[in-house]
Amino acid sequence: MEIRQLRYFVNAAKTLNFTEAARLSNVAQSTLSQQIKQLETELGIPLFHRMGKSVKLTTEGATFLNDANRILDDARQGLQRLADMKELRSGNVAVGIASGLGISALLAEVLQSYNKTYPGVRITIHQVQAPRLPDILRRHDIDLAMTFTPETAEPDIQARPLFGSRLCAVLGEHHPLAEYDKVSLAQVSRHPLVLPSHNLIIRKPVDAAAARQHVDLRPAVEIDDLSHIIYMVRGGRWVSILPDVATMAVRGLACVPLDVLLPLPTSVLTLADVYQRKAVTEFLRILQQSVNLLLVNSQASCDVCGERFIPS
Repeated sequence: MEIRQLRYFVNAAKTLNFTEAARLSNVAQSTLSQQIKQLETELGIPLFHRMGKSVKLTTEGATFLNDANRILDDARQGLQRLADMKELRSGNVAVGIASGLGISALLAEVLQSYNKTYPGVRITIHQVQAPRLPDILRRHDIDLAMTFTPETAEPDIQARPLFGSRLCAVLGEHHPLAEYDKVSLAQVSRHPLVLPSHNLIIRKPVDAAAARQHVDLRPAVEIDDLSHIIYMVRGGRWVSILPDVATMAVRGLACVPLDVLLPLPTSVLTLADVYQRKAVTEFLRILQQSVNLLLVNSQASCDVCGERFIPS
């Protein structure tokens, strides 16, 4: 049994299509089919039902898939340990960022510090909706995720608190509310609203605060993509309520604090009980160090963009 055979088998089990599995494995279909057949011969069991061009896992194949994934994961972690014995002169760290966080002042500082220390390591940033990040972590498509703190804990995901962002009224720079130092939810409710959809974490503290204050927030439009909300707000008619970090470096916007503090806690997510490459652990170390410095003074704010950092 060879590692490559296990990879071919896992790809075939994932796609249930030998042609697609061969593409994922970067080999010819004939090679993949031959190697899987050799694996079946060695194991003495059929792993797939072959029905013309389609395939389906046998009962034995479905059982063996768990073992194959575990063996491949052990091999991957072993190679990572060997690589970490060398100096960090190259490599990659893939970071997932929840839509709405963006490249905050904090992350910009972390990226700069990391690059100064490890200039040969490439950082790849992937911005996606927060609910998708745990599954992307499980697929090893990213090494860590910065996101709004999940409401429920997942046993295979470790969540470490980072900081809290404040929710603000976001509007065009020439909007009448832009002249205020602070605004209330009642004031905001009197203007045409475009808000994040109910399925986004950002929306929940807004609705909870409105209910406590008996304010009827009736958005005319709900959108699950913050970039589209920001685009609409810049037009001047609409008002929204978003984390101030989501509006950083966006021209034509005003971010007016609410008269009630609505913190939105954030965390960094990693897979629990999984070996982390040194490149990743160093990124996490620099990230936590930067967070600690920012939060020395409670409710510190960025001198450049005004983004507020609140203890999570």
